Amino acid sequence: MFPPPRPWTPVSAVDPEREYVAFTSRFFLRSPVRAAAFMRHSRRIMKEIDSAPGAVGWAIATNLPRLEFFTVSAWESAEDLRRFLKAGAHGESAAKFASDMRRKSVFVQFKVRGRDLPLQWDEARARQVA
Repeated sequence: MFPPPRPWTPVSAVDPEREYVAFTSRFFLRSPVRAAAFMRHSRRIMKEIDSAPGAVGWAIATNLPRLEFFTVSAWESAEDLRRFLKAGAHGESAAKFASDMRRKSVFVQFKVRGRDLPLQWDEARARQVA
């Protein structure tokens, strides 16, 4: 990945024995013309996730030469994740950039124990096989 991935950002305390909802995504932007706008919206989303109800932690990565963008996050519940995905900057960005993707985005939700956080990129990317 280039540039190097942004490190895991913890949002709340983690119980090592608790089960959380993990989420990973991968976006395939069509044109470099839209990359700057896409990254601006990503920064807005990053600011919101830090205060999102139920957010546990998150990280993002980019493969800029290939116009691919990756996310990984952990949530207290699937409902907290759904609420965040539909609201605010994230909901706005999903609608705004839908036609800018060269192929269907990849979204994977799975369970993870607190002891397995922070989530690792190797595992997240393995789950994104499309």
